[in-house]
Amino acid sequence: MSALLRTMALGLSLALLPAASQSQMPLQDLREVAMQLRQAIVQQDVAAVLRHVSRQRGLTCTDTPFPYAEVRRDLANKKSHLYLSLFDSAGFSKRCGNQYPPQYPAISDQAFFAAAPDGPIEIKPLEADWALVIFKSPVENHYPREYNFHRESGKWKLVEGVIVGRCTCG
Repeated sequence: MSALLRTMALGLSLALLPAASQSQMPLQDLREVAMQLRQAIVQQDVAAVLRHVSRQRGLTCTDTPFPYAEVRRDLANKKSHLYLSLFDSAGFSKRCGNQYPPQYPAISDQAFFAAAPDGPIEIKPLEADWALVIFKSPVENHYPREYNFHRESGKWKLVEGVIVGRCTCG
């Protein structure tokens, strides 16, 4: 089947779907992106993590924007808050542990995801092209991870929820 016919068939099949199913499709895409991002963090794949970050918006932490170039630089620096919070629990705890309550210690996102590799993911649409993804863990003292995503040019990109530039965000 030619590419044109496949595209036309897909368009027709989407047009025949109920409206509710069509609105859920972008959220299904987001679930896949969130799982890919979780896997990239577990595997400490900096390049893959960076591919999920918004090039347009970079990342935001407590209303402070960090442009994409700065995020890329921080991911290359193993002593940055971003790198430590994503991949180095010991380093993150040493630098920032005093800013976290004992019931929710400072651990890296990698340690969080490794402890619950198939932990539940909850997706909450916020407004057009915006959604919150909440990663939960069965480990009692692991505070859920909440990442905000924005849909840009048809692709979901991480824009907020990871630690950048300081010990905490939120």
